[in-house]
Amino acid sequence: MKLVTFRRRALAAGAVLSTAALLTACTPPGSDRDTPSGDFEAITAPVTTEQIAALGDVTLKVWADSGEQVTLDDFVPAFENRYPNVKVEVTIKSFDDIIKTVVNAMDSKNGPDLAEGNQGYQTDGTLVKAGLLRPIDDIAKAYGWSDLYSAYSLDQFRWNDDGTKWGAGTLYGNNPTTQYIGVFYNLDLLNQAGVQPPQSYAELEASLPVLKDAGITPVVFGNADKQAAMHIFGSLAGRCQSADDINDWVAGVEGATFVNDCNLRAAQTIEDWVAKGYVSDGFNGTSMDDAAAKFGDGQGAYFVAGDWFTQQLVETGKNFGFTVPTGDNGKRVSTGSSGMGWHINAKSEVALVAAAFIGELHSADYGQKLADQARVPIADPTATVSNPLMADDIASAGLLFADNGQTAYLDWATDTMYDVFGSGLQQMMAGQITAAEFLDLVQSDWDNFQSSK
Repeated sequence: MKLVTFRRRALAAGAVLSTAALLTACTPPGSDRDTPSGDFEAITAPVTTEQIAALGDVTLKVWADSGEQVTLDDFVPAFENRYPNVKVEVTIKSFDDIIKTVVNAMDSKNGPDLAEGNQGYQTDGTLVKAGLLRPIDDIAKAYGWSDLYSAYSLDQFRWNDDGTKWGAGTLYGNNPTTQYIGVFYNLDLLNQAGVQPPQSYAELEASLPVLKDAGITPVVFGNADKQAAMHIFGSLAGRCQSADDINDWVAGVEGATFVNDCNLRAAQTIEDWVAKGYVSDGFNGTSMDDAAAKFGDGQGAYFVAGDWFTQQLVETGKNFGFTVPTGDNGKRVSTGSSGMGWHINAKSEVALVAAAFIGELHSADYGQKLADQARVPIADPTATVSNPLMADDIASAGLLFADNGQTAYLDWATDTMYDVFGSGLQQMMAGQITAAEFLDLVQSDWDNFQSSK
């Protein structure tokens, strides 16, 4: 089956590319750069085994999010076998740990040569502003990424020189997979309650009291690390507004606002789910990963989360499905992006090895391997899968993209939005602030950031 990889918009702080520009441009902005800016030796062709061998024995230090574990378990041994003089040292961290520590790590004397960051101002913007990343336009050109990746896929890793605007400019990262938020469901528990897999959010909401009355936890949820509630909010906010509306706000378009009826409805829906006991107990003390494990163990009917959890849920062997429900207008709108960007440390003395690593990881040749690992590859549109849950994942991605419904993650909007948004939702769900006060809190952070640029 084919993967639909084009996205609708390339987001920038204050500038948004049109749909036509995305779908017709054969080279993304910045791809004409033959050399990286700064004092870096340009890479003009794919790195060869002879070039790596000439370096002698070297170590490549890699930091990665936990979602890369299965991929790296497969990729690293093959890479080391191809380059026997290279030892790859992998450090796996949780998402929260990565975004809290990667800036200081990249700035340290013994930091990683290659590390994942996170799109948006908080992490990638800070890394760019501090001059900690090697530009990789030359690597992108050497490995032909403009032919393998849509403009949106690359533009979310482009920044101006001072790290104050993103979506165009110099390329600093890439990821070979796409990801988005949807709804996992336990088919056995739905059948037990006489509920059909929901195709819309209206059907999902109608099923919640039915599941609860049947003695089944409707929604497994863990929000200790602030992500999960943002993901649920982003999905619910897509029920009644377009991707353009959401993306304009994230991009910092003048006049955009978070305070609107649809976002208020999304926040109040979350309040309602908590008040009626539709979400699992102790959610503010449970991490998202622990919630995923509980769902995988059969402790609830639904799990609203990123499709990256497909990987571990496939391994349970249980009867799970996955969907992106439609909103009020029958269209699908949900947050998503390429995966977390791979970045080369500007201080790395083995940048050539890092270039070979990301060049091969992002190749079309590795796309089928990614699909086999229950990930959705961007560079190989012909990848096929046999697992039903992974097939749901790929099919849902195609439907989401066909509806032009993928939006940037809401916390990309400012350098402090991850904490403001996440903490605000935690307070709202604990009854400490109202839904309207939550919206005002978020918009205030957005306003302050726009005025400071």
